[in-house]
Amino acid sequence: MTAPFLSLAQIRNRLVLTARAVLRDHRTGPDGRCRVCRRPHCPVSTAARNVIQAASAPRAAEEQAANDELS
Repeated sequence: MTAPFLSLAQIRNRLVLTARAVLRDHRTGPDGRCRVCRRPHCPVSTAARNVIQAASAPRAAEEQAANDELS
């Protein structure tokens, strides 16, 4: 399926799944460096964490708003 036919939730889910796959590949090895990049602070894994954090921010805001309405 192409992007124009996906909902925003589906696009967000695909971004999160891709970021998680990147984090599985670019995890820290026993020597403290990325197994793929061989760098101590992998910029690819940092970007993947930022994508996950950004994708979860709207959902947390929605949950907070729902909790505020119940109070």
